[in-house]
Amino acid sequence: MALLNKFNTKGIKLLQVLPHLGSGGLVSGAIEIANYVQSKGGLCVVLSSGGYREKDLRRTKCQLEFLPVDSKNPITILKNIKKIIEIVNKYKINIIHARSRAPAWSCYLASKKINIAFVTTFHGTYGLENFFKKKYNSVMLKSDAVIAISEFIKQHINQKYNRHKNIFVIPRGVDEKIFSPRRVSQQRVVNLAKKLRIAEFRYNILMPGRLTEWKGHKYAIHALALLKEKNVSLMIVGDKQNRTNYKMSLQKLAVSLNVQDKVLFIENTRDMPAYLMLADLVLSCSTKPEAFGRVILETQAMGKPIIAFSHGGAVELIKTNHNGILSPVKDITKLSNNISKVLNLSLQERRKLSNKSISKVKKNYLTKYMCQNTVNVYRKLVVFDKKNK
Repeated sequence: MALLNKFNTKGIKLLQVLPHLGSGGLVSGAIEIANYVQSKGGLCVVLSSGGYREKDLRRTKCQLEFLPVDSKNPITILKNIKKIIEIVNKYKINIIHARSRAPAWSCYLASKKINIAFVTTFHGTYGLENFFKKKYNSVMLKSDAVIAISEFIKQHINQKYNRHKNIFVIPRGVDEKIFSPRRVSQQRVVNLAKKLRIAEFRYNILMPGRLTEWKGHKYAIHALALLKEKNVSLMIVGDKQNRTNYKMSLQKLAVSLNVQDKVLFIENTRDMPAYLMLADLVLSCSTKPEAFGRVILETQAMGKPIIAFSHGGAVELIKTNHNGILSPVKDITKLSNNISKVLNLSLQERRKLSNKSISKVKKNYLTKYMCQNTVNVYRKLVVFDKKNK
């Protein structure tokens, strides 16, 4: 992906609407865009139902507004229309960007009433169980421009919704000021290792992501049990999101396979770069195709080996034996064999993989590329006065 010419965002008055300010790539992308627009001379307002990442947004100096835009209740969706129009008028907004289906309905109807540019980002495949579900999803395609976060998502839109116009593929990016081996001190990694008490293990495998079944934790635990290498830990790092029963089922599985002392469950962390530096290998075992795969990208940015199930966005990000390994979906034996292969790489092989991974990320997948290309979409839709150009 070529880097676009640098330009400021003066004249852009953006309203981003997302359901919450919790964990996930959707929120990270919104924060990155808010920071870019604000820092380059524009105005960004973020409307959501709130969440723990509110403080991250406030650091960008953007304006925050709160409504129950996470609600799927039709009455609430309709009530939000008037409030959104009030926010548009309050800040003189000239473009609305919705990042999820429920708020997108309110935004779409509001944009029609006041004739304002409307953008959506297709962050996932969404469910297509029946006609009503597909109709609900279709609001993401009622915008003037659709941003697909990967070629995989663009193909999904083409095939399932027969939409081919005004789709812009803009991959997510990583911040090289955060996800870079040079940015993580050795002491940070040592302190983390002491905190986790993992000195007894020779190898540490990391599996980041929310504790939800489709993330495929059980396949990683089964693969761990099959390893010939016995001094290996599996660090499952992620928010359980009130899924206590699921966590207990994984703990029981570990006990049944006699690997309970090797599997560590760690609540969501704000210092993922340190965890990545501590890891000898990172796994992405999602049983459903990932729309993109931010974990993969962050791992590669840190120069660490990654093994991912071979579907979805992972196929775009990984070239086997070049910057990671694609493993057959749900194949525990192949997964275990691939883990063993990576753990036994020579130092020279690891360095080669690391250099290729970092190089590809720097060339194609930095946050600044994502932000610049997103702003370029905004500029295609919004007419500015000459004095604001």
